[in-house]
This record gives sequence, C-alpha cells and structure tokens, in this order.
Amino acid sequence: MPIRGLLYLYILFIGSVGLISYRKSIYLTWMTILFVPTILLEQNLKFGIPAEGYIMYASVFSELIRKKRRVYWISFFTHIQSAILLYLLISLIIIFLSQTVPIKNQLQQLLIEIAMLLFVFQTFLHVKDQPASAFSLRRIVCWTIIFNIVFCFIFEVIIGVNPAGMPLYILLGQDDNEFIVDMIESERGALSFRAQTIYRHPLSLGQYMLALLPLFLSRNRLRFSSLYLLIVCILIVLSGSRGVIVPMLFVLFLVFLKNVKTNFRKFMMFLIIMVIAISFVPDRKWNNFVKEAEPFVASIQFWDDEKQKENDIEGSSMELRVNQFNAALEEINDNPIFGRGYGYRDYYIGKHNALHPDLLGFESVLLLYLVERGWIGLFFFFIIIRYIYKLFKKETDEASIIRYIFLSYIISIVMTGVRPLTLLFVCLASLIAIGISKDMVMNHEEKVE
Repeated sequence: MPIRGLLYLYILFIGSVGLISYRKSIYLTWMTILFVPTILLEQNLKFGIPAEGYIMYASVFSELIRKKRRVYWISFFTHIQSAILLYLLISLIIIFLSQTVPIKNQLQQLLIEIAMLLFVFQTFLHVKDQPASAFSLRRIVCWTIIFNIVFCFIFEVIIGVNPAGMPLYILLGQDDNEFIVDMIESERGALSFRAQTIYRHPLSLGQYMLALLPLFLSRNRLRFSSLYLLIVCILIVLSGSRGVIVPMLFVLFLVFLKNVKTNFRKFMMFLIIMVIAISFVPDRKWNNFVKEAEPFVASIQFWDDEKQKENDIEGSSMELRVNQFNAALEEINDNPIFGRGYGYRDYYIGKHNALHPDLLGFESVLLLYLVERGWIGLFFFFIIIRYIYKLFKKETDEASIIRYIFLSYIISIVMTGVRPLTLLFVCLASLIAIGISKDMVMNHEEKVE
C-alpha cells in the first residue's frame, strides 16, 4: 500500500482514538510528532496539507465532537477572541496583499499554522483541566530524549548511516539532490558529523532539544534530571548549530547566576579539582587538547569571522548575515509591508529548483518572516509569541522556566533558521512546566487542609 494510504489510515486511527478518549489522542499525537521521522509527517496529502497537519486536526476535532468539551473550548476562546480574530485578520491581509506566492499555497500554510495552534490550545486546556497530565507528557519527553541519543549513537556514530535520512528519502522516491538534508558526513569545526536523528535537519534536533532543556532546570525536578540535562546538552552540541549552542550556554549561565551562592560553591570546588587534575597533565598533552578544542570554541564565537575561516568553519557569519539582511530588503523592495507571501522560501526552491542565490535557506526569523510576510508580518509574529508567553506565564508560579524556554527560542531563531515544529516543542515544554507546577500547588493545598 502506498505511503499516503498508510498515512490516511493512521489519521483515521488518531481520530478513532480521540472518539474513545481525547486524552489518549493528545498523547498519541505528541508521540507521533516526537518519534515518527519528519519526512513521513511532511508528506503532502489532500489540498496540499501535510500529514502532521491532518493528525493534529484529527486530535482536535475528535474532542470537539463532545458537547461538554465544545462548551469548555468556547468559554476559553471567548476570553481570547480578540487575539484570535486579530491573528486571522492580519494573516488574511498578508495573504491577499502579498506579492508572489499564489493565494492557494498561502492558505495551505495558514491552515498548517492553525492546526498547530489548535493542537497547542488543546494540550493547554487539557493540562489546565488536569495538571497531573503534565507528568505523562514529561515521561514522553524523557523517552524522546533517550530515543534520540540511542538513535544518534547507533546509526550516526557507529553505523554511519541514518535510516531516517537519505535512505528514507530514496525509499519515498525523492531525488538525491542538494536540497535533501542528510548531515551524517557533514563537518563543522571540531565535529566530523552533525547529528539530526529523525528530524530531517540538525538544526531541528538542536532547537527541539533546546526548547526542552529548561525543564530539567526546574525546582520541581524529577529523578535523573542531571542525566537528562547532560544528554540534551550533548545532542545540542552534536547538532553543530551555533544558533542553538549559544542560547544553551546563555540559559545555563542565567541559571547559574540565579542560584549564584549555591552554584558558586559547587563551581569553586569543581575549579579546584580541575586545576589539580590539569597540573598532572603533561604539557604536550595539554597543548594537543587546546589545539583540538580551538575549532569548537571558534564555532561558538560566531561574531569572529576571521576565527571561523582559520578553523575551516563554513556557514553563517556576521558578514553573511548583514549581506542577507540587505538582500531581504531588496527582495521586498516592491512590497515591504506585506512581503512575498507565506511559504515563499519553499515556493522559490520548487519553482527554480535552486536555493535563493543571496538568502540561501533564510537562516533567521528576521530574514524568513520579513521576506514572506513583510514588516507587518515580522512585527506581528513577535506579538503572537509574546501573547503565548504571557498566556502561559500567568498559569504558573514557576515563570522563570517559561522565560528560559521562550528566551532561548527567540535567541535561536534570530541567530539561525526557523524550523517548522520548534514552536510546538516550545509550547510542549512550557505546558509541562505549567502542569507540574499546578499539580505541586494543588497537592500542597490538600496537605494543608
């Protein structure tokens, strides 16, 4: 049976599960997003909408069939109706007044965005209604982290072939060309390969893990939090993307400063032990280590173009970013307010069978959304992110974790590319933090009573 037929059956299965238990359909949908190779989820089905969009719609609509749940949703949307109407109005204005991409293609992109937002709201309402459900979501996340490090170690380190990369592309009948990403043999500074696991691009893996990282810095920590934190950091580093490594270091530094008294003592003890240990290392060995570590340090120093060249690190640089921003302004010179249209990056590649000569992969939200949606779309995107942040923040007393999640997300997408599902992971991590915090408060109140 063709792959699309199997995907339709799976969507039907999600909807059937939702009719029995909408809670289980939420968990199953998250597991699908987290564990199924991205290329399968991105297969376009009816009306040009990918399978992942239909899966999220199936989960949402199977809940809305229940009258009680519809009333609950209506009550929620009544409180945020102004924001929803403004989002739809601005989106439609951009679609109809943008310059290049056909309206049909743009409406498809909007429907995908709406599917993601509806699924986030579905999970939000579920966690708000049943805070203990956040523990189930956290278990799924923990298994995801273990799965990714095991997958990376077995297939990308030992075997050297990623079955969710090039082999799967070829199996699905896609050509082996420069636009198909499989980074097993890609080098970046000190790294002889870049991990991507099942998520199509190393940056995807890096941004998804970056969104989950603050969960393990929470005061409501689970067992083995330090181990999960270490694995997440390893996966972020192995993704080889400075746009995720720098935000990771920044967030870890902020957490260190927040608990500076406790962490300073630990840091001083660690420093003393390191100094003693290093004193026993022969000078020749130490010099070799410093030489080997230099490319990794250079990869973090993204602002130093000379150091990038010296260490044979190719990719984004400050000079390239400035040139790309100027190219983005030139690209929308005829329509700076509304841009070229939703999905212009993919539309350009499909039409010309080539990357954009100046903007390449549009490796920053400042480039991608500026060109696709114009100045109004770029500005409105940050308004949406701020609104979601405030919506989540007021639901928890552990606002610092929500702040770390969104801060790392903003830094990453400004520094580098915007991956399709990163915002979903940001919301998932935030909702887990909200649910666990609420559950802890409720249990404490019950004990007091």
